[in-house]
Amino acid sequence: MNRRSFLTAAGVAAGSALLQLPRAAAGAQQPLIQPAEIRSRNGLLEVALSAAPGRVQLGEHAFPGLLYNGSYLPPLLRVRVGDSMRIRFTNALADDPSNLHYHGMSVSPQGRSDNVFVHVHPGQQFDYEVLIPAGGRQGPGLFWYHPHAHGVVEKQILGGMSGGLVVDGSERLFPMLADLPERFVLFKHAELGEKEIFSINGQVEPLLQMRPGEMQFWRIGNIGATEFVKFRIEGMPLYVLATDGHPLSRPRKLTQLFLGPGERVDAIAIGPQAGEYAMRTIPFQNEAWKKPEPSRPLATIVSAGPGAPAARAETEVLRQRLAGPAWIDEVRASPIARRRTLEYSTTADRKVFMICGRVMDENRVDQTVRLGDTEEWTVVNTDQQYHSFHIHQTPFLVTEVNGMRQGENGLRDTFSVPPATAKAPGVLKVVIPFTDPVIAGRFVYHCHAVDHEDKGMMGVVEVVA
Repeated sequence: MNRRSFLTAAGVAAGSALLQLPRAAAGAQQPLIQPAEIRSRNGLLEVALSAAPGRVQLGEHAFPGLLYNGSYLPPLLRVRVGDSMRIRFTNALADDPSNLHYHGMSVSPQGRSDNVFVHVHPGQQFDYEVLIPAGGRQGPGLFWYHPHAHGVVEKQILGGMSGGLVVDGSERLFPMLADLPERFVLFKHAELGEKEIFSINGQVEPLLQMRPGEMQFWRIGNIGATEFVKFRIEGMPLYVLATDGHPLSRPRKLTQLFLGPGERVDAIAIGPQAGEYAMRTIPFQNEAWKKPEPSRPLATIVSAGPGAPAARAETEVLRQRLAGPAWIDEVRASPIARRRTLEYSTTADRKVFMICGRVMDENRVDQTVRLGDTEEWTVVNTDQQYHSFHIHQTPFLVTEVNGMRQGENGLRDTFSVPPATAKAPGVLKVVIPFTDPVIAGRFVYHCHAVDHEDKGMMGVVEVVA
């Protein structure tokens, strides 16, 4: 057992004991569980994933779900750069095609790799083989997997079909991580009529346990279908080290996070003074025609037991610097080969969502890009609600939001596009490097609120040599 695994196991055991100190009876709240893990061995990850109907229990709510391997919290896949993933995917769903997408991974979009144009029909199997080349741009970080069969993505993710994927090695970028216990905080939501249920690791309002002054490595992801989540922990900042699996040059202290569907952060959490601290959503205006959703609880952080001064830990965290060169610097310095504009729009009845006035057609190429070029894309949102921009196979640098220059310190693969107002559309500008030879081929870009994607808000890009 390596040191992190030992510390994680010890932390969970200690946390269970600590929980008894501040509260004798926790009621419905239970300590946060961690997903089961499947790791690569000798350069190979082999796993069988089956998608099938199943029953889901979230707190007091039960509903029919669509699950990988019978679990609303399917296995977390762990690999390293240079590994291959061999995944036998079985579609045991009743009616719909499905497939697998490895969100955020800079791997080939062709053949049996991260090819979203493959549709696996009910009763069929497909053997994926995804190489994570050691010489490519893919580095350590938090990613995730989910279905990407156009037209049924929302239905399948809402049912529970999404899971975490980690490329190990973050401790090489920030050495202090090697000694910290690791916690996954994976958000999903479910819709039961008019009621929405938020969960973390498949639990409703769990307890996250820490000691005062203890540092933990939190891997936070919004792996749900459609919801934009803005939240904070009362009295407890987070120190972000990476966005969407891409490292920052130094930690960034934040008191709140805004994660659209698909977005992730890696962060260090420091245990506050002994007590209980609420993790809650922050109301914000998503859709102009609806009132903001009221604040709702997501989890409770329980800080208890022997501790150390948090200020000392914060000083140690903020001294951290990325070990080695940062890809973001190369992206910033690259000349722009071409500029493009995408317009997001919808019909009046909101049944059709479009990019540049067209709905998705898998047989049409909407953008052709030369391998080796770096381009600037402007996303214009004419709709009075949040959308997002996600592109497969490569990250991007956010440079402007609504005309305001952004001092982004890390790359993204998904970013929320602000809504239009009565005065102007929402505008996002990004710089995209199409420079990794691994990504040559056809793949897609789209809004990652996947109900919008299913209704047409997606396009096809082809990277050609």
